[in-house]
Amino acid sequence: MAKAPLMQESLSLERIPLFATLSDSQRQRIQSQLERESYRAGEDIFVQGAPAEGMLLLLSGQALLFQSNEDGSQTPLATVSAGRGLNQEALFADARQSATMRAAEPVTLLKLTRTRLAQLLREDPDIGAALGMPSAEPAKASINPQFAEQREDEEILLQTHRHWWAFARIAWLPLALMPGIWLGARALGAQAPALLLAALALALPGLALLYLYLEWRNDLVIVTDQRIIRINRTILAMYRQVTQVGLDSVHEVNYELPPYDPFARVFRYGAVIVKTAGAQGNLELPLMPSPARFQSLIMDNQQYFENRKAQRHHRLVRAEMQRMMSAEPTNEAMPAAGQDADGPPRPLSGSNGFLSTRIEMSNGDIVYRKHISVWAQHTALPLLVILASLAALILTFTLVAPDLRVITFPVAMVALLAGSLACYWLDWDWRNDVYIISDDTITLVRKRPFFLENLRDQILVERIDNVESVTSGLFAALLKYGDVRMSLVGADEPKLFVKVPRPREIQQEISRRQHNKSLRRARFDAMQQRKILGEFMGDSADSPAQTPPADAPPVAADNGGVRAVNNPDRNRPPRLPRKIIAAQRQAPQPGASLRSQPRPQRLRPSAKNSPET
Repeated sequence: MAKAPLMQESLSLERIPLFATLSDSQRQRIQSQLERESYRAGEDIFVQGAPAEGMLLLLSGQALLFQSNEDGSQTPLATVSAGRGLNQEALFADARQSATMRAAEPVTLLKLTRTRLAQLLREDPDIGAALGMPSAEPAKASINPQFAEQREDEEILLQTHRHWWAFARIAWLPLALMPGIWLGARALGAQAPALLLAALALALPGLALLYLYLEWRNDLVIVTDQRIIRINRTILAMYRQVTQVGLDSVHEVNYELPPYDPFARVFRYGAVIVKTAGAQGNLELPLMPSPARFQSLIMDNQQYFENRKAQRHHRLVRAEMQRMMSAEPTNEAMPAAGQDADGPPRPLSGSNGFLSTRIEMSNGDIVYRKHISVWAQHTALPLLVILASLAALILTFTLVAPDLRVITFPVAMVALLAGSLACYWLDWDWRNDVYIISDDTITLVRKRPFFLENLRDQILVERIDNVESVTSGLFAALLKYGDVRMSLVGADEPKLFVKVPRPREIQQEISRRQHNKSLRRARFDAMQQRKILGEFMGDSADSPAQTPPADAPPVAADNGGVRAVNNPDRNRPPRLPRKIIAAQRQAPQPGASLRSQPRPQRLRPSAKNSPET
């Protein structure tokens, strides 16, 4: 396969509907990002189940598109000729190939990768606007080190702490100790003890105030255009808790001023309760500044989030209709997790060591085990027994008298067998208690040797309401392990990942899978609408023409020469209920841009709520 960057290409992108609305200069910029590739006859251009890197455009030759079945047979789909474009949806979202394309003769094609297009959109946002993308790449500040998990398409709207009264209401205690210690120093009279107490009168309250201030600053609440995140930390206990709730899971936002607390009315603070479908997923934020403004921000942001989802859906429907008009094949099944075309999923090279706690599979799944410290804690005693029994066997044949070997040898052998069996049992137990994260499900597996126990608890990703990671204790902070808690819609008890390494990374991996699942769901809905409209257009084309009555008025022919469908609702397809059409009329128009929608205003902590001012 020959491959070289394409700088100037005579082929115009106007034939592709996606780029038909671009200006000549914008198409030239896209052409500068294209790559030329050549394939010999019989060579695979892409394989079913492989990640789709971007769009392909055939310049010359022909290729065959087919799907591989489970029984090894192949189902032909289409013959792709020169001038055809494929995989346009892979320019905007992660996807996997639903079929295999093989060159039937020497093929030359152009490739536009998703990475190159994203870089071009960052350099020229007008191209994204011309493509109908919502504010192609919003300018945002550098990623906050306290929020390193910020997504590439995520914007921070509010970052705040609890109200300053949360610090001030307990800061008086160290200040009250200062005059007491000072009076004790004056009462002693002796110079050395008095100076010592005077120094303590300044140092101890000062250190206490510093600790209380840092505890207040450590707690953080972040609101983005996609989710709500709360970070709680305790310095002395080495405790860290990160909780996040997606905006699509928020059902209700309430705020309450503490009763019998006059300071809450004076300083304007209160508790904000974010409610989800499951009671376990509710998020309570106490002592928040300006709770009414905080409530309005979340609700306005949620409305903006829904409008953006509707616009993305319209964009996907338009892309599917363009594919249908260009007769591109499509996979009507739900775009699901990565599939391995070579058989069952297998660990990737380098990720399945003897004590690996994170294993990447060939189909994109990630398998987590408990932290290595759990294995060491369980197998420490059996390993010591094995070492002691081996030492006893050596001493039996070197130092022990022959008369005593009759006793020491059986005892050492029994200890060796018992230690080996216990070590095998505990190692097998640790190795087979796994947590599997895939694109659609999360599976908790618990096994015991000799078929004593085999439990598999499987959770749908879209049923997860709230994800929380907790690290508590000195050893957990040093060794970087903790728990991950998932609250489910309609469930009373959360699901737990216990003592897993790097719980924050696992939490973000689950959040990423949820985000990708929503994108795939939107794509599937667009494909279903394409299917319905395709069936409607096919039924309209196959229906026999009816001869109009002699006294009927003449019908004016339209420009396209297509007969109108006999439909009392005019533009309603016969198979769609009127309620669906009414809901579609109320939805945002496909061409509407988010720039015309009211965007939630960013909130900044006011001067009244900052102790530094």
